[in-house]
Amino acid sequence: MAGAQPRTSCISLLKQLEILPAPCQYILALMYFTIYNQEIFHTNSSIHNINTGNHHLRPTANLSCFQRSTFYVGKKIFNRIPPGVTILKNDKAKFKAALRKYFTNNPFTL
Repeated sequence: MAGAQPRTSCISLLKQLEILPAPCQYILALMYFTIYNQEIFHTNSSIHNINTGNHHLRPTANLSCFQRSTFYVGKKIFNRIPPGVTILKNDKAKFKAALRKYFTNNPFTL
């Protein structure tokens, strides 16, 4: 497809072809779920009226089975995304485009 040699690193080829590695695709799907279901997640500002400057989603869980769930992992990853992307969370189309562009420019693998 790209005319590369058999032993060429796939990271540069994926970036060139704008294909996201599997971990990035998983995170992208989690973020789509989080954005399309914002009403089920609580933020710090929805809990109290004190302006702490931190309006991110609050992950709170004591059970390990919940900590492995889509809800908990989605919140934690959302809080790690750069603010330039998370500020677009109310405009779903722009958020999706910005997040995909971020992962295309900054791919990572496990």
